[in-house]
Amino acid sequence: MTCSRPPLRFLVAILGTLSCSLVYTQRSAMSVAIVAMTTSTDANTKPEFDWSEKLQGVILGSQFYLYIIGPTIAGNFTDRVGAKWVNFLGAIVPCILSLLTPIGVRKGGVGVLIAIRTIDGLFHSTVYASLFSLYIRWFSDPGERAIANGATFFGGCLGSTVMYSLAGWACSTEIGWPLVYYINAALYLPWMILWVLVVSNDPAENRFITEEELAVIKVSEKKRGVLVSSLVLLFGRFSDLLLLFTQIKRPTPWKAIFTSRPVLSSLVLKTASGFGYFLLMTKMPSYLSSVLGIKLFSNGLFSGGISLAQGLCALFAAPLSNLIIRRLHCPTLRVRKAFQCVAMLGPAVCFAAIPSLDGGGSNTLVLVLLLGAMFSYGFFTGGEWSTGSEFAPNSAGVVFGVSNMLAFAMGVVAPLLVGVLLDVDGAQVRTQWAAIFYGTAVFYVLGLLPFLVFGTVTQQEWDKRLVVEVVNEEEVENGGKLEEEMKKRGDSYEEL
Repeated sequence: MTCSRPPLRFLVAILGTLSCSLVYTQRSAMSVAIVAMTTSTDANTKPEFDWSEKLQGVILGSQFYLYIIGPTIAGNFTDRVGAKWVNFLGAIVPCILSLLTPIGVRKGGVGVLIAIRTIDGLFHSTVYASLFSLYIRWFSDPGERAIANGATFFGGCLGSTVMYSLAGWACSTEIGWPLVYYINAALYLPWMILWVLVVSNDPAENRFITEEELAVIKVSEKKRGVLVSSLVLLFGRFSDLLLLFTQIKRPTPWKAIFTSRPVLSSLVLKTASGFGYFLLMTKMPSYLSSVLGIKLFSNGLFSGGISLAQGLCALFAAPLSNLIIRRLHCPTLRVRKAFQCVAMLGPAVCFAAIPSLDGGGSNTLVLVLLLGAMFSYGFFTGGEWSTGSEFAPNSAGVVFGVSNMLAFAMGVVAPLLVGVLLDVDGAQVRTQWAAIFYGTAVFYVLGLLPFLVFGTVTQQEWDKRLVVEVVNEEEVENGGKLEEEMKKRGDSYEEL
């Protein structure tokens, strides 16, 4: 009796997920390490780096300075050298920079640290784009591809969870915060070895794949040029359409997109939610340390728990929303808006309640509220996140990019704004954090309102016209080729 081995494409998906985890280990490492770098272990010693809160915000946000251009660069290089090597490059450079960070910041100061993090962000931003391209070749089945793409999101949460926990412990050792970066670099090594040995740009080029699995995959270049109006699961829609958009020659209705109420409502919503998300991911270890007085080891464990809670909720919210729509026959738009209300109002309520509790020794309740805020935010995957491929299936890639323009900018704005507020002369740290939480709660509520009014799942007219225009262009192109061919034969095209 022979035992068949798991399909190789599943291992490729696991390695792809872990590459996304590594992106977030690097981010999370800095969020915890910077607390140890700027605080002293006892009253008789000074912190190693005397950085203001504002400067700390600049450092934490620097990873997003070049993040927006990375996917475009990745797309160009993927066509030349292949997605495998673009993804590998997005790992090996940050790995080397992680090793160099302790000596770099100690010898070169804060400028070197900001430069390192900026370069990190540039190379990390190529990871997701390269994986989406790779999965098009390895997963011909839309259902499998959707699961693989969805796992990349969970991989980020998993990476944050692991590194928050390890970083809290590392900062408590004799080596201190530099150990955080050495551990982070070490996590890359086994992944890079497996990635080089196992993964190939095309399944047909892989030496480990079986003929049976290759037959199942049925790699077809033609499928990559076909218009896709819908895909079966949430996470597969945007990634596939984003890649397809770059490969299909068709006019982009920029004016209609930038003046579309559904698109603009998504942009406002993602900007508001992005601020709250990056606030927690970058500044939460600092809040737990400076306000709640939680030691770094416990700080890291709890920060990891927050990330894990959000990742698990996001992983299950999407199929849950689709299940409600299919089984209970609830209107799609009503379900989308209900899930998004939970994702926005849940954190808003939790944030608004925290200031009244964090001054009365109620650390446990505060921690529960922070955990609840991130868990409820995970419901966004069953809400607005999926509407772009519903109201603009032929432009989902562009719509997704436009609606996320300012969301990624919040990775820079959130830590910087918090730093500015905490640096106000004479201000109490607890008071300033209360203002931050109240302001974020209001931001969440205001960001939700346009979506409740203008959010839709009905395909927009400007998106419908794209199919007609593409078909007409193909008819003209095919007609031109036919006419040229007939002229060579001496026939008349007009006679047909």
